[in-house]
Amino acid sequence: MFLWQFILFVGCYWLLNQIYFLIPDQIYSDMIYHYGVVLQCASLINAFAPLEQVAAVQNHLMSVHADLQIIRGCDSAGVLFLMMSAVLAFRANWPKKLLGLVLGIALIYGLNIARVTGIYFLVAYHREWFEFVHVYLAPTLMTLFAFIFFAWWAIGCRDVAKPA
Repeated sequence: MFLWQFILFVGCYWLLNQIYFLIPDQIYSDMIYHYGVVLQCASLINAFAPLEQVAAVQNHLMSVHADLQIIRGCDSAGVLFLMMSAVLAFRANWPKKLLGLVLGIALIYGLNIARVTGIYFLVAYHREWFEFVHVYLAPTLMTLFAFIFFAWWAIGCRDVAKPA
């Protein structure tokens, strides 16, 4: 059974990546990143730091302090695909899997918005920390949160034996 779950996990991850890379970069920058990430981050930044006056321009968060471009890979797709593949490969019924997918996608999306927002401030005010946070710290934390979510969800999916 474990081998089947592993094959299913790897297959789901591979398939999600294949689909991800079939979508042209232009669609990501003009639509997905603009509406799904950049506008959300600009709104969040401007709500909590209105003096930043951040503008959402295609796939860029722009202000007088920074120009942060969101490109393929800055969307936490890899972490999202790992979490989705783990949920899909786990032995649980479909209602529980759907709940896991919905909650997991919402978590990863929310964390990514927070991550991009934080990275904007690094680019604007602490550029020397950008590479470490962007390349090492943020992806590690995103993966850790996805793992913790999956473990929490999987424990909740266990069938509890009812007393006779």
